[in-house]
Amino acid sequence: MNDKPEKAVDHRKTVAARRRAEMESRLFLVALRLLTEKLPNEISINDVIRQADVSRGTFYSYFDSLDQVFLALLTKLAEDMAPAADCLIVGIPDGATRIATVIRFLLHFSRRAPLCGKLMMQSGWPIVQSANMFLANLQRDVGLATEQGTFDKMHGSVAANLIIGPTRDGIQAMVLGQTIPDYAEQLTLRILLSLGMDRAAAEHAVALPLLEVTWQPDSLVGQMLKMGERG
Repeated sequence: MNDKPEKAVDHRKTVAARRRAEMESRLFLVALRLLTEKLPNEISINDVIRQADVSRGTFYSYFDSLDQVFLALLTKLAEDMAPAADCLIVGIPDGATRIATVIRFLLHFSRRAPLCGKLMMQSGWPIVQSANMFLANLQRDVGLATEQGTFDKMHGSVAANLIIGPTRDGIQAMVLGQTIPDYAEQLTLRILLSLGMDRAAAEHAVALPLLEVTWQPDSLVGQMLKMGERG
């Protein structure tokens, strides 16, 4: 006798979940379109609700702030990018070369897909909620490079700061187009040298060719690349 009410409740939950997902997707797409037109700090909630054609109350029933929208998008972006970065370093035994490869990948990617770079800038990447895998792999590879004698011995947090700060600033420079042609390699070289790496070895690491990454058209990165082309 209880089967019918339970089925009705399940149906209502399914419909509500679908509607929520559709509205979140709508707000996400609007936020991304705005990023093709403006810098992150120029976007407001009013911009989003106007272009999404929803009320302020509707927006706040899904997100507490615009920062939360960008954080959710960045988390989805990280889920796409982390496996791609891992594929680039598979088979590389040297921790320092792994780090150099990932830094160059992020910088070149930001030039190719400035929309993704803007999203990373807006959300304060790398933050724990959206960069757990990146930070864990960074810690692993710094430890490996130190054990291999490639980097000077230093606290892991110091090494991370020497890598993350310049990389984040480099992404911003790439997005704003304030770079020279070999900027990614020059910046990565300086980061490696700051960590104590031998210059000849560092120059070799940044000269290695990067593998081409193919993005699925329906992935978040694929959609953002299309938006960037149209923008």
